[in-house]
Amino acid sequence: MEISDMSLSVSTQLSGGGRCEWGSRNGLSGLLAQKSNALRPAFWHMIREILKFKEDALKYLEDHESNPDLNRHETLGQFIQTHGYSQLFQEAYLIPICASIWSCPSQGVLGFSAFFVLSFCRNHHLLQIFGRPQWLTVKGRSHTYVNKVREELESMGCQIKTSCQVKSVSSVEGGYKVLEVGGSEEVYDKIIFGAHAPDVLRMLGDEATHEELRILGAFQYVHSDIYLHRDDTLMPQNPSAWSAWNFLGTTSSGVSVTYWLNLLQNIESTGKPFLVTLNPPHVPDHVVLKWNTGHPVPSVAAAKASLELQQIQGNRGIWFCGAYQGYGFHEDGLKAGKSAAQSLLGQKSSLLLNPKQMVPSWTETGARLLVTRFLNQYVTIGNMTILEEGGTMFSFGEVDKKCLVKTVLRVHDPLFYWKVATEADLGMADAYINGYFSFVDKREGLLNLFLILIANRDAQKSSSSAASKRGWWTPMLLTAGIASAKYFLRHISRKNTVTQTRRNISQHYDLSNDFFSIFLDPSMTYSCAVFKVEDESLEVAQQRKVNLLIKKAKVERNHHVLEIGSGWGSLAMEVVKQTGCKYTGITLSEEQLKYAQMKVKEAGLEDRITFLLCDYRQIPSRCKYDRIISCEMIEGVGHEFMDDFFGCCESLLAPDGLFVLQFISIPEERYEEYRRSSDFIKEYIFPGGCLPSLARITSAMSTASRLWYASSRLRTSGTITTRR
Repeated sequence: MEISDMSLSVSTQLSGGGRCEWGSRNGLSGLLAQKSNALRPAFWHMIREILKFKEDALKYLEDHESNPDLNRHETLGQFIQTHGYSQLFQEAYLIPICASIWSCPSQGVLGFSAFFVLSFCRNHHLLQIFGRPQWLTVKGRSHTYVNKVREELESMGCQIKTSCQVKSVSSVEGGYKVLEVGGSEEVYDKIIFGAHAPDVLRMLGDEATHEELRILGAFQYVHSDIYLHRDDTLMPQNPSAWSAWNFLGTTSSGVSVTYWLNLLQNIESTGKPFLVTLNPPHVPDHVVLKWNTGHPVPSVAAAKASLELQQIQGNRGIWFCGAYQGYGFHEDGLKAGKSAAQSLLGQKSSLLLNPKQMVPSWTETGARLLVTRFLNQYVTIGNMTILEEGGTMFSFGEVDKKCLVKTVLRVHDPLFYWKVATEADLGMADAYINGYFSFVDKREGLLNLFLILIANRDAQKSSSSAASKRGWWTPMLLTAGIASAKYFLRHISRKNTVTQTRRNISQHYDLSNDFFSIFLDPSMTYSCAVFKVEDESLEVAQQRKVNLLIKKAKVERNHHVLEIGSGWGSLAMEVVKQTGCKYTGITLSEEQLKYAQMKVKEAGLEDRITFLLCDYRQIPSRCKYDRIISCEMIEGVGHEFMDDFFGCCESLLAPDGLFVLQFISIPEERYEEYRRSSDFIKEYIFPGGCLPSLARITSAMSTASRLWYASSRLRTSGTITTRR
């Protein structure tokens, strides 16, 4: 799909003399393209009537849909007369809209079915000039999806004959004979007519039944001469009024409307525009192609006939479908075809309901403007698409060699924009949690969004030194400044003192052991695994990581091992099982402690393993440990307490001991900004958390201890671990 434009302009002579010209594409400048409109009270009265028309139409439809006994065969003219709309409203707004949609002369518009026309306008959000949802069109136009449907049908064994004009369809024993103009004929058991109603009656000829003649004959058509050309004199006089649909009045041949294909079909051209005009007042210059076609008219008779179609569907092995059974457009032909096919198969027809347009409040509209403007500037690498309920679509960035990733967000609630505008990245996270948006690709959508945002963040920082100095006081969206300050203050209030650390740990790890068992492997190991291949099981990858830690620690049977942050005890039990050493583990989570002690008892290792509910700063110093292991615990220490951590470790480690530390690090160039600000992980997952940079680890180690440092990079995969 791609974005299209369905704006409207009117440039016509009025019955009382004078002209009226306006357009909806360029906001106020289009509305006042004819400068005299600004000083015409009648014009501003028409604008007020347009607003009133929406309210009247919606009430009319609500009344008639809730009360089937009300007359649905009232004409549009009767509706207009009942509500007292002005002549200018009719000639410069309502009639041009209807005439442009159904390609019919202005004189016949007021004879249309009011219920039919107003339903169409409501369903397609045409009851207002501005604030309509974004229109979409199929990339490559209709032949693209027609070819795909043809390919799919042929793959299922269907035989499709093209360029075969049918002369007649007549009944024979056991079925129907289809005679082509070229003389060839074939016999079929049943027939579905997917053609215009007049063409169906022509093909049936004398064999059409009385009911078929009566019902199908009620569908009237209007024919138009159509020119594809590049003559811009067949556009409104003022370029400010130029729109996708341009009503030019009625000629002797019928309604004259020019469609601006460059807008409708996203055709890029530096020369004269590509235009299609119905029934032009004169033959255009620069004609590319001319043809003639018919279009069904939404008359009262057609509305009545559409309600009686079931009387003739399938009665004698013949079904009828076509756009004329609805509003006259592609989607109506699709619905009618689906209903006919399901009827032939003896199935109940079930059609999707029209999607409801998302209607933001004025504050949400402002937030949407801010967010879309920001994303338009920020996302230059990769492609991020926002698709609203009702069809409005925004696209940001392009897929290129730097980032081949794309993602589509489906927005269900306009509060999404308000959340992002006022709380930036944390607002987006909150919007996702609350279901304000989701992803079309349920598996890769969220990951792809992160990849796109990361790629653009890095690109911005490489091109701007100011970006690397951001803190809580300079959020990406200035409108999120207050929330940024709020989250910052909350973040610094969680500094990992002895008392606060216990609260921070409990807030996450004491949620429920049953909860963590949902996504952890059977050993309940809660750290990055080491995968050899991506499709390897999490359990195998975690066991490999544990074995690597044991190997690096060089644990022997006579050693006493201390684990700082022992979690649910998986590493402790594996080390003791493999080496027979003595083991002490500390945790600040009561739930982890209960689980680990239970597992140790079940394994019969109580004489070798001891778990303590203890802060690393309060470990009894009565003994030295031959080995200290800490696996992804230092992320909960905090920037200010790194020195204390390594000082404690040195005081507890035997003179010839080894200290093995596994941690998740953050790039040095991002560390200062990161530690000063809050983010989703710190706010929702690990309060008080702080991923250290490698430089911060080494500086704290050298400042507070005499520990020697030797590093190696484990081939862990946090992304794969998290997804498992």
